[in-house]
Amino acid sequence: MLQSQEQINEINRQKEIKKLETQAENDPDTLVVNLPEGREALIGDSADDFENGYKSAADFIRGRLNHYDGDLNQLANEMGYSGIAPKPDHFEFVLDLSNYGNDLLELINDSYQSELLTDYLG
Repeated sequence: MLQSQEQINEINRQKEIKKLETQAENDPDTLVVNLPEGREALIGDSADDFENGYKSAADFIRGRLNHYDGDLNQLANEMGYSGIAPKPDHFEFVLDLSNYGNDLLELINDSYQSELLTDYLG
């Protein structure tokens, strides 16, 4: 029996939800980050198994920087360091990168709308 494209999409969506539930069970600290382009990213120990997933906060920052072809100004703007034109507050972004040190996940939480995967799944 042939399935419609709608049925195939629903099956794929259910499989993805099951994978996310398994991720949440195995790593309850996995973070879902809402990106400006209307997509989500995952940050967690094995989140890199997903299309837009990263193992660490540093990998996420590197991935977002790559998204902007290495343009640190665009990444700073995305993370809320836009300041007042014509002098954006990007120096504060660099300072925060340094000040947050090993806790880049906290910087991501402070800069993006994010939540734990367990909360995201409800």
